[in-house]
Amino acid sequence: MKTVEAHGYYVPPDFRPQLPDFATRTYEQGDMAVRLKFPPATPELVEALSEHLKKNREEHLACMPIERIVSVLDEASRRWLDKDYPYRKLALQTIPVITGFSPEAIEASIDVEMESSLEHDIWQALRSEIKNPLYLDDFQYSEELDGYRRAFGPEFIVSFFSENIPALPHLLFMRSALVKAACLGKVASGEPTFAALYLKTIEDIDPEMAGSMAVLYWQGGDEAVESAAFNHADAVVVFGSVETCASIVKRIPNTVKVLVHGHRMGFGVIGKNRMNPNDAEDLAAKVAYDHAMFDQKACLAPQVYYLEEGGQVSPEEFTRILADAMSSIQDKMPRGKLAAGEAALIHQIRGRYEIREFQGDDIQMLTSSHGTAWTVVHEKDPGEFSPSPLNRFVRLWSVRDIFQIIRELKPVGPFLQNAAVALGDEREAEFIRQLGALGVARITSPGNMPGPSMMWHHDGIATLAALLRWCDVEKKDDIVQF
Repeated sequence: MKTVEAHGYYVPPDFRPQLPDFATRTYEQGDMAVRLKFPPATPELVEALSEHLKKNREEHLACMPIERIVSVLDEASRRWLDKDYPYRKLALQTIPVITGFSPEAIEASIDVEMESSLEHDIWQALRSEIKNPLYLDDFQYSEELDGYRRAFGPEFIVSFFSENIPALPHLLFMRSALVKAACLGKVASGEPTFAALYLKTIEDIDPEMAGSMAVLYWQGGDEAVESAAFNHADAVVVFGSVETCASIVKRIPNTVKVLVHGHRMGFGVIGKNRMNPNDAEDLAAKVAYDHAMFDQKACLAPQVYYLEEGGQVSPEEFTRILADAMSSIQDKMPRGKLAAGEAALIHQIRGRYEIREFQGDDIQMLTSSHGTAWTVVHEKDPGEFSPSPLNRFVRLWSVRDIFQIIRELKPVGPFLQNAAVALGDEREAEFIRQLGALGVARITSPGNMPGPSMMWHHDGIATLAALLRWCDVEKKDDIVQF
């Protein structure tokens, strides 16, 4: 068995002599083993590390020009897009063993995340949310104010990462750096390695900037450790389930700014005018991709795709085309390994559909030839939105009029993250208006669900602007020079 060494932590080089003894955890899959090294987190360690990160931030990051910060982040993304980059190769060795995701899925995840994190995207995001990025460096003249203003980020952000999207943690460190905040991230036990590798990249490019960043692992719910972190934090960013987020938030002091990214769901819509022979095969490939990325476990992934009846291609025919597309994408990007409970759930739900088919219900189910790699089920819209069993379990619900789903989605409106819309006629603008009013945070096209831009308002939140406070100078009695 081949064993690979990896770190489930990162601290700045000048703090490493203070680390206590290390613990290890071993993950195995097939003929590969990953031995993960990490320092046991204690309140004392978190206290000392938090103070150290804040000190480094004051000395370096707080006075670093935003142009330099963007340049470092862009270079980090470019390195991770290089297929020969050593840290990328290490991630592709370790993350599949730990998470069960296939190496092809991890590689696709890295590419999706890093391609939307380049210099152009970062500047666009800054301009979108705060207009003039130089507000982060010093007071700048504002025509609207007829005075000067400046944006100030938090001193110290604590973030809790989830495990469902490999390569996602880099985004929080990017956002923290852009608002010039030190950041301590808690990695998830299910995916503890990427964040540490990403921060090693930052260290290689700019050690002073990396001096304000760290990741540790501790058991979720360790109140003593988390209290030590919260006592230093100006802001806390939480990714996780509804239950996890609620448990964490109730323990954060009222004076601390909190951003919560909890459970969210996506769906797709294809109108009758796009259900035609010219579009069907291409749309099916895109719908397959939306379901395959992250094995459908991301908040951006579709729980269901609605198909409008009355097109040249029937929902039944589209189902067959999509099954071929799912088989094809399985060959190129295999689904990850399932836990026993996940596989049992898929078998259970497949069994229910088989019984309904046998009883004469209007059900069409096509499945992978071996195992649970993918499932495609078509049925008439049941009239009530419900979550999918995930792991490439595709549900297609046919409707007579696509607008009827607005009423059905209303009860889950606060949880709707991402909608792929392809109507192909003059109704699309009004349909999008109604989805926006319903609560959908992002509307895109089929095939683009997993890849939001940096300009996306994550969960409907302007994630950079939400971390800032502003100071406006409206002095009229004399001239202020900056």
